[in-house]
Amino acid sequence: MIVHWVAAVMTVRAPSVVAVLAPDPTPTPSPSGGFDFGRISPDPAAVPRSDLFYKLANAALFLGVISAVAGLAAGAIAFGIGPIFGAHIISDRGKSMMWKAGLVAIVVGSATSIIGFLLSEI
Repeated sequence: MIVHWVAAVMTVRAPSVVAVLAPDPTPTPSPSGGFDFGRISPDPAAVPRSDLFYKLANAALFLGVISAVAGLAAGAIAFGIGPIFGAHIISDRGKSMMWKAGLVAIVVGSATSIIGFLLSEI
């Protein structure tokens, strides 16, 4: 019985206690040399071997394009061969595989363009 009363009281009073104890969300630099958030900015020149990121991104793009082309080819084969053998389910799956491979190709290509655009805007 007491547990229910404590739970009810804490439900009513806890939000006001949390609001008082919550820290201010915007940090202010202290006069004794606190952390200066204005000095933080992205700088590709400060990263050692920054060309490695671009090599990995190009490798991922290459693998994405190869997998999209392979999926498109496999879907076209299944879509074409399915009706010949009377397997219309395989034909339908081949058609959906071609749609999915096309969407993967769009996502892979647009992701690289979006990352390039964001890096040029910084």
